[in-house]
Amino acid sequence: ARGELEQLISAGNSFYRGLTLELRKRFDSGFAFRAGYTLSSLIDDGVVNTSDALIPGDFRAERARSLVDRRHRFTFSGTFNLPRLLQLSPILRLASGAPFNISLGGTDRNLDDVSNDRPNYSGDLHLLRWRAPGEPIDPAMAQSFTVPQIGQVGNLPRNAGRGPGLFVFDLNVTREIRVSERVRLRPSVEFDNVLNKTVFSFGSEFINSNSQTTPTMRPRQIRVALRIDFNHR
Repeated sequence: ARGELEQLISAGNSFYRGLTLELRKRFDSGFAFRAGYTLSSLIDDGVVNTSDALIPGDFRAERARSLVDRRHRFTFSGTFNLPRLLQLSPILRLASGAPFNISLGGTDRNLDDVSNDRPNYSGDLHLLRWRAPGEPIDPAMAQSFTVPQIGQVGNLPRNAGRGPGLFVFDLNVTREIRVSERVRLRPSVEFDNVLNKTVFSFGSEFINSNSQTTPTMRPRQIRVALRIDFNHR
């Protein structure tokens, strides 16, 4: 009889290079802000240290952009003190698109009992980008996909697709109400993702060649809170 022996090892490689610039400023009027920009590159050979290579054991061939790699990131946060003790605290996050992996939908073509196979692709890799719901597929790109023969692996690199950019705007509104010299009320309203932009989750990295990704995260949310401060003398 023949059986299968699976070996799991704590081995993985990632390579990060980055440049971060930051600017902070506080004005006498009560306005303060922080702006940060990061230019970076993150390359790895798997999602976690138990990833399976398309060719068993050949993790060097899996080396590609990490699923969390975003080449450009920009963050702006600030505090605006308005009349009547009203305070606005916005946070803006911008980032370029992260990659995603294109699979065969769980089909094991190379017969290694691991359903992570990728297709063959003979077209331009730059055409492998995200598309908005309802946007038609480029026929030239679709015809460039073929299924590998049984026992063979596809030539499409790992994480070859390019996902959408990131745009998230959060806002916190707070007001201070002085009830007495010792008691202050601080009602606040927090808005997450004010513009309700689509933010794809980390679980959207595996996209079948005939479908679109749907898992998302961070829909618009509104939270209301009340804080009471007591000043004991």
